[in-house]
Amino acid sequence: MSTICATDDAICSAELEAIRVSRVTIDNSPSLVRRAFAWLIAREKKRLSRIALAELTEDQLADIGVTVAEARREAARPYWD
Repeated sequence: MSTICATDDAICSAELEAIRVSRVTIDNSPSLVRRAFAWLIAREKKRLSRIALAELTEDQLADIGVTVAEARREAARPYWD
């Protein structure tokens, strides 16, 4: 992008800097779709890990230091929680 500043170079320079900063801010901010997709992926990972937790045996739960009651309570929680 080129701009011709005939009157005041300081004002023109400040305007160009403001445009550059706003463009960087827009480019670095995640889009709503990207954030929504990341939220869905995180919830699916949580859901799958709770299913895997529910399928562990008592011996496996004891190995990781979790009681059967704790595992059942965690597995019963909704995916959004």
